Amino acid sequence: MLNVVADLRNQLEPARDQGRRPTCLSFAASATHRAAHKHPTQLSPEWLYYHATRRDGLQPDQGSTIEATCTAILNDGQPDEEFWPYQDREVCLNPYQPAGQRPVVVRCDTGQRSSDSDRWRSEIDSGSPVVITLFISSAFYQPARFIGPEALMAEDHIPIDPTLAHAVVLAGYGYVNGASHFLVRNSWGLRWGWAGYAWFSETYLTRRFAGAFVIQHGASDDV
Repeated sequence: MLNVVADLRNQLEPARDQGRRPTCLSFAASATHRAAHKHPTQLSPEWLYYHATRRDGLQPDQGSTIEATCTAILNDGQPDEEFWPYQDREVCLNPYQPAGQRPVVVRCDTGQRSSDSDRWRSEIDSGSPVVITLFISSAFYQPARFIGPEALMAEDHIPIDPTLAHAVVLAGYGYVNGASHFLVRNSWGLRWGWAGYAWFSETYLTRRFAGAFVIQHGASDDV
């Protein structure tokens, strides 16, 4: 039996698909950034990923970090998706840059969070979804078990592989037969889990925790 205590799905845009690029962190951050502003249209994960990788000194095929992503959200902001639409295939290394004009962007401050699951619940209770990075396992790739319409992913005890870092959003929490679970929003399209969401046990998430942050409200600005 699943007892849902909090569910922020109605605050978030439909789950998107990052394709085969290492842009999961930018997708998770973009969805929560949009929700914080109640912005009417999608924000550009391509823009955010570009600025985060530049700050890290990384190439477009190397992924990004929480620190650089948070800095980019505050200092570079994000324009609407239509300014720089997402490229769902691997990008060419040269040139990889946005158009020359100056877009209107929204900005937010961020706050990093620990593996304290009580703090995650507190953030969700206050209406703030949590961006979390995990060292995922094969549980993410397995078919879900369903409790009514809700997808439930299996617990496992596979050793942690530090090369399998992946970012998702915690969009709710509840209890399955008394055991604490969190609602995970992925960026692998609507066919993953149920419409891009699935429930994972708290023990799975805390054991595989790599980092987390929340988006805090900010003001629209023009860069």
